[in-house]
Amino acid sequence: MPGTLCLIANPAAGRARDGRALRAAQQALAVADTVDVRVTTHAGDEARLVRDALDRGVTTIAALGGDGTWSKVAAAIVAAGSACRFVPLAAGRGNDFAKSLGLPAADYPAMTAIVAAGHDTRVDVGMVESRCFINAAGFGFDAAVVADIDRIGWLSGEALYLFASLRNLFGYTGLLADLRLTTDQERALRLHLMLVIANGRHFGGSFLIAPDAAVDDGHLDAIAVGPASGWARIRLLAAAVSGKHLSMPGVTAHRDSAFVLRFGAPPVYQLDGDLYRAHSQELEVRCLPRVLRIVTPSSGVPKSR
Repeated sequence: MPGTLCLIANPAAGRARDGRALRAAQQALAVADTVDVRVTTHAGDEARLVRDALDRGVTTIAALGGDGTWSKVAAAIVAAGSACRFVPLAAGRGNDFAKSLGLPAADYPAMTAIVAAGHDTRVDVGMVESRCFINAAGFGFDAAVVADIDRIGWLSGEALYLFASLRNLFGYTGLLADLRLTTDQERALRLHLMLVIANGRHFGGSFLIAPDAAVDDGHLDAIAVGPASGWARIRLLAAAVSGKHLSMPGVTAHRDSAFVLRFGAPPVYQLDGDLYRAHSQELEVRCLPRVLRIVTPSSGVPKSR
């Protein structure tokens, strides 16, 4: 029925695997509204479930999972041009996007109170090729770490990304790339350890990758990390926990509404924790300003540092 809250759950996400997170989320949300639960059965199912919910007149969609699940649900809402409210509920690894919004996404009763209070704001979404992301796009070392995460079955939560980062810290050789602002002339390709185009501030569970980013400013923050030796990589990783890496040699930060990235070959990249292979050597990463309506605390979205 119209007004019903739809809960889309990814049973493969971290804490959702045994069903307890779904039961807890459903029980909490039922205090605020009638809850229509839909569970994904295969990759990419989120888009179909969102379309079905919107066709039924649903005005609030909650997504139970991690950044990847949230991203896919949010992307489907944006693709539909809907003003439906989006509610991220944490059951994944890093749950980074919620941190930039000041949302207690793992506390389902607290999130229910926020839903019931009715406060929301419109936030930006990033786009690469035809794919949307809500938190960050990563190239180079970051994509290698995400690929490695899929091979690690004995860790979960924020420790998983940190462990995979340490495991790849010395072996990753870098990628040949050029990052251009929308007003820049083309430059030569050069070696990078990592390129991150961020909408949110947090990344990989433990890292404040773009401390000056804002999810509602109509821009994305590009963090470029040049070549670094083994010990310099350790210092970079440690500094990124508190966002102090931006002042280190070889690290640059740029803010723009769009970036053009050029690579030596079509790269593998990650969007909110999911891996993709690019179709070409040149990619545009752009910001779609304030296209997603998301529930927020009454105090609004926290400001960057």
